[in-house]
Amino acid sequence: MALAGLFVAGLAVAAVLGVVFLVCKIVIWAVFLPFRLLFKLLWIPFGLATGAVGLAAGAVVVPVVLTVGLALAVIGAIAAVLAVLLPAIPFVLLALAIWALTRKKTVVVS
Repeated sequence: MALAGLFVAGLAVAAVLGVVFLVCKIVIWAVFLPFRLLFKLLWIPFGLATGAVGLAAGAVVVPVVLTVGLALAVIGAIAAVLAVLLPAIPFVLLALAIWALTRKKTVVVS
């Protein structure tokens, strides 16, 4: 019973401290709200300027990145085709050798 009473008392202390900190947070938030709004309004021109610079840089860089990406994709496709065909070279050479040995020789008499 005593342990349960201590537990309830601890919860009550935690609840009181939670309410105190909540009230402090609300007061601080309410006091600093005008300053936060002012700084956000003052930041708008800088945000627009950095956005414009980023847009211009993106307009310059995107075609280069797309060109390099397309070149890498083509090189990758060629490498993939070669990787698939390269192991087949001995079999193709063997088939050509068998074909060369077994083909009919036609003699043309003129």
